Amino acid sequence: MKALDKIYYDIVDEIGSVPTSSDVKSMLNRVVQSYGLRTAAYFAVNIPSSTTDDPYLAVTYSDDWVEHYKSENYIRIDPVLREGFSAVLPIDWRKFDLKGAKLRAFFGEASEFGLGRQGLTFPIRGRHGERALFTITSDVSDAEWDQTLRAFKRDFQVLAYHIHNAILRTETVEEEEVHLSPREIECLKWVARGKTVSETATILSLSDRTVRFYLDLARAKLNATNVTHAVAKALNMSIFFGVR
Repeated sequence: MKALDKIYYDIVDEIGSVPTSSDVKSMLNRVVQSYGLRTAAYFAVNIPSSTTDDPYLAVTYSDDWVEHYKSENYIRIDPVLREGFSAVLPIDWRKFDLKGAKLRAFFGEASEFGLGRQGLTFPIRGRHGERALFTITSDVSDAEWDQTLRAFKRDFQVLAYHIHNAILRTETVEEEEVHLSPREIECLKWVARGKTVSETATILSLSDRTVRFYLDLARAKLNATNVTHAVAKALNMSIFFGVR
């Protein structure tokens, strides 16, 4: 677990220094390889600085699947897009109703083209009005997939925010007001007061890993290079105002 924690933080640091949007695919490949996944994808609409109405797409899928998806106009029936853009919480693909022949055929063809039969999609609601989806797939059994999600679902959720922020940065979208959850603010507040992760966990009656999750999520939302930077940005934005 410690080795994977290091890999996670290394990936976060690398995403934070991605120079151009064309380098995002290599970061997705790094996520896939590090966590033993099959594929990863980022899909966004309404990115403010975009000069086209086309969606933003970065995937590790094969070019053959991308072309087949377009030629069959699968965007009309793809439940990942239909439900993803209206959802708030992550979507486990196992919840999709595959009784219909069209959807069974769609997912069957996706598997044949190299996508995993297990999938998890994270909706991202951007502060500029953009909407994005970060999706990972795997070919493991249900039991193994449940184990993977128990161990790393939070990692994937935070990585989704970091990847989204990297896209905005490379597309030169200006930063705007950030909204953090009460738990994210509490964790940042105690770190700002000099408390360690373990001390913060004790104060808030949380596990160390949960505190790190909230700190990482706040860091991602603030587009900060590290937790100290996140605290500084939160102070500058008066995010701690009114929090005791």
